Amino acid sequence: MTKISNFKFPILFFGLFFCFSRLGAEETKLQTTEPPVPVQNPLPASLKFGAFVDTYYSHNTNHPISKERQYATQAVRNDEFNINLGFVDAKWQEEKVRGRIALQFGTSVNTNYAAEANRDVSSNQNSVKHIQEAYVGFKLAKDTWVDGGIYFGHIGHESWISSDNWNYTRALALDYVPYYSSGVRLTTKFTDKFQFQFHIMNGWQNITDQNKDKSLGSQFKFFITPNFTITANQFAGNEAPDNERKQTRFYNNTILEWKALDWLSFAVSGDVGAQKAKESFQYEPWWKEVNPILGIYTNRESKVYNQWYHGTFWTSFRYHDLYRLSLRIERFYDPKQVLATTYTRNGFMTNGYTVTFDLLHWNPGLIRFEATQKESMDAVFETDKNKHTRVERLFIVAASVRY
Repeated sequence: MTKISNFKFPILFFGLFFCFSRLGAEETKLQTTEPPVPVQNPLPASLKFGAFVDTYYSHNTNHPISKERQYATQAVRNDEFNINLGFVDAKWQEEKVRGRIALQFGTSVNTNYAAEANRDVSSNQNSVKHIQEAYVGFKLAKDTWVDGGIYFGHIGHESWISSDNWNYTRALALDYVPYYSSGVRLTTKFTDKFQFQFHIMNGWQNITDQNKDKSLGSQFKFFITPNFTITANQFAGNEAPDNERKQTRFYNNTILEWKALDWLSFAVSGDVGAQKAKESFQYEPWWKEVNPILGIYTNRESKVYNQWYHGTFWTSFRYHDLYRLSLRIERFYDPKQVLATTYTRNGFMTNGYTVTFDLLHWNPGLIRFEATQKESMDAVFETDKNKHTRVERLFIVAASVRY
C-alpha cells in the first residue's frame, strides 16, 4: 500500500503543474491578442509645413556706384547674385481655429522693414523683421473669422511672394503700400459673390507703433462672374509720431481682374491717396512789430491734404503649362513727395514698362527673365558718375521654388 501511494503523488504533482501551465498560456494568448491603444497625435490634423526660396541677379544699365536700388523693395541689389526672399512656414486650418507662422530672410525683408522703429528695446526693427506672418484665427460664425497678429497687407493686386505674380518685380504702386500689417482683421462672406474684411492696425506697415492712434482698413470683394472680380481696398489712419501734429492718411485702391480665356488674363488697378500736410507757414509780418523776436512767418496746423495717384495695367499670356509672357504698364504720380522723396522740383512722377517671360516646366520651380524701364520727369535715378538720370533700365534673371 505504501508503494502505491508514493507512486500516485508524483503523478498528481505533474498533473497540477500541467493544468496551471495551460491556464497561464491561455491567459498570455488572450493578453497578446488585445488591440493596441492608439497614440493620440497632439498636433492639428491640418498642420502643413512649407518653404520658399527666391534668388535673383539684377543688372542695372546705369551702373550706379551704390549697390542699393532706390524706389523699390524687390531685387534691390545691383549687379549681384542674392536672395530676394526665403521663408519657412507652418499653417493649419481646423474647423474652428486657424493660423500661420512664417520666418523669413532676404534683401526684400531688409528693405521692407527699414522704416520700423529702432528706439525701443522690446520691439524694434531687428526683433520683428524676420516675422513674415504670425497670427491665430477663430471662427465666430459660418464664413466669419477673426484673426489677430502679424499678417500680409490687404492692399494691391501683387503679392510679396514673387511666384504668385505675373511679373517678377512689383509695380511702383505695390512697393509703396503695406506688405504686412499688425493688428486684428474680421473676414466674412455674405454671399458666394461678396466678401468683406475689416482691419484695426497699428499703422501703415509697422509692427512697432509710433503713435497712440490706431488705423482702420477695409476690403470689399465682388465676384461678378467666375472670371471677373472687383476688389476695393481702403485705409485711414494718422501717420505722424506723437511729437508732431496729426497727419491723417486716406487711401483707396480698386482692382479689376478678368480672365478672358484659359490662356489670357487682364488686370487694372487705380489708387488715390491723400495725407494732411505736416504744417503750414503763414505770412504775418505784424507779429514782428509786437515782439521783435518773432519772425514774419508763423507755423500753424495745416488744412491742406497732399494727394498722389497710381495707375497700373497688367496682361498675361499663358501657353499650356510651359511658358508665360506678362506685360505691365504703370504711372506713379507723387509731386508732393508724400511716399517717394526725391528732393526734386516735380517730385516722383514716373512711368514704368515691364515684360516678363516665365519657364513653367519645373513646377513648383520657376525660372524668370524680366526687363523693365522706368522714366521719370526729374533726374532721380543714380548713374556710375555719381550723377542722376531720368531713365533706369533693369534686366533680371530669377529662380524660385515653393513647397
